[in-house]
Amino acid sequence: MTGDNSPQPRPLEKLINDANSGNLTVSFSSDIRVNAEEFVYIERDCQAFKDSIRSLQRVAQNISTQKSWGLGEDQQILPSAQTVVRRFRTKAAAIDPGKDSANNVFDILEQHYQIVDDLQQLHRTIAQKYMEADQQFAAQYNELMAHVPPSPITPGPVQGPIQQADGKWR
Repeated sequence: MTGDNSPQPRPLEKLINDANSGNLTVSFSSDIRVNAEEFVYIERDCQAFKDSIRSLQRVAQNISTQKSWGLGEDQQILPSAQTVVRRFRTKAAAIDPGKDSANNVFDILEQHYQIVDDLQQLHRTIAQKYMEADQQFAAQYNELMAHVPPSPITPGPVQGPIQQADGKWR
């Protein structure tokens, strides 16, 4: 949302590149076993988490563009009401990228989204490398992906301010 259009480096870009090139190494103890099920669940849950983040971003965007707050912001004699409403809006999402800080809900959620997206991409890349090297892993992974149960990560009910029929907000 902020005005900086330059491409931001991905949080886990180096790890993803190392995984793509086959240069990522991890040492496990003998107690740790890599299995396809964990990769499938990470894929599923990362997607569910990203969907939840996007849902919350829509709420933040709606808050930032809400026309009336019912705090007297439409009255010229109440400049403090206008100031309070502007602060609420810009804490939800940047309104004027040239002036507003990235310290707002929308932009912070975007940073979280990028991290989860990178984690998902990293695990997807590692799973792909395992599938290329191990037919049994590939068969199990593909079977599980075809029948993956729904994620326990579900977006909870999100409710923003509601304007009632009489024009008042609750």
